[in-house]
Amino acid sequence: MKQIAVLATNHSINNDLFGLLDFFEYCNVLWQYQHRDAAPLFHCYVVSPDGAPLQLKHGVCFNVQPHHWQQADALVIAPAYAYNRAQLAAIAEPAAAYFPGLRQAAEAGKLIAANCTGTFILAASGLLAHKNATSSWFFKDVFESLYPDVHLQLNKLLVQHDNIITAGATTSFVNLCLSLAEQLVGEQFARQIAKIMLTDPNRSSQIPYMDLSVGQQHNDALISEVQKYLLKTLNEPFALEPLAEQFHLTKRTLLRRFKAALNDTPLNYLQRLRIEHAKRLLETTNQPVEQIVLQVGYEDVSSFRKLFINYTELTPSQYRHKFMQEGHFNCCPAQQPTAIN
Repeated sequence: MKQIAVLATNHSINNDLFGLLDFFEYCNVLWQYQHRDAAPLFHCYVVSPDGAPLQLKHGVCFNVQPHHWQQADALVIAPAYAYNRAQLAAIAEPAAAYFPGLRQAAEAGKLIAANCTGTFILAASGLLAHKNATSSWFFKDVFESLYPDVHLQLNKLLVQHDNIITAGATTSFVNLCLSLAEQLVGEQFARQIAKIMLTDPNRSSQIPYMDLSVGQQHNDALISEVQKYLLKTLNEPFALEPLAEQFHLTKRTLLRRFKAALNDTPLNYLQRLRIEHAKRLLETTNQPVEQIVLQVGYEDVSSFRKLFINYTELTPSQYRHKFMQEGHFNCCPAQQPTAIN
């Protein structure tokens, strides 16, 4: 029986804790269905830094039992609630007691995994230094500023470097679990459980899911006004000097303040806005790509197509096919009952 320890704190996200436990319980059920009278495949359990019960959000109390978790076959760091730079910078403090044991387990070759904000905790332990990793794409700037020695690969949904596995945002924990199941049991079993759970084991990139309009938080009111102006005029030709004059700035000052606020240039930011608007039109309308290209400020379809692929790893047609069904937008399509005459 393989041991999987989930390292949690009082700030851990409920869904991830229960999701991890349930995933490996589903694996046990499938295994025992296939192999009558067989022992369970996994013992997945939750630990706390001090062995005390966890007091989770929404009033959930979670009892834990003492385990020598450093000796487990795999250790999973549960993500925690954090939504801004200050919270992400402090996210590892409640989990610091795990760090010596994590380093010991890493040296012993144990599998160590984390996804979403759990990757910030793992990075704070030092185990991601000079390694390839991924994380939540919408916290990219914060991660890079806090842990510049980590080789972040946000285009990947799942990254493994030696015995350490990292995964992207929120529901990527399912793909992380599939990876653990594959390495601890085998590829065939992992594919079987993926089919039962309606999970795509070949989902490999976060990029098509990125919402480029989700920007970095800042306190520069004037740059906020520039952002609003760019959004309002995104289909118009861009020139830096008129933009700077519009806000009574020099070009150098505009570039400096834009970089400080958004870690980007106005032109790159405008391209992101244009791509995001094109994505929304592809998702919600049947307009031809040529018409959409004009609406977002481009004239050459070929050039726009290359730019779109660069940002999404999909052509406009592929993106529409993936995120829109039957020529109309429906966030969560469900089969409607057939009327009975």
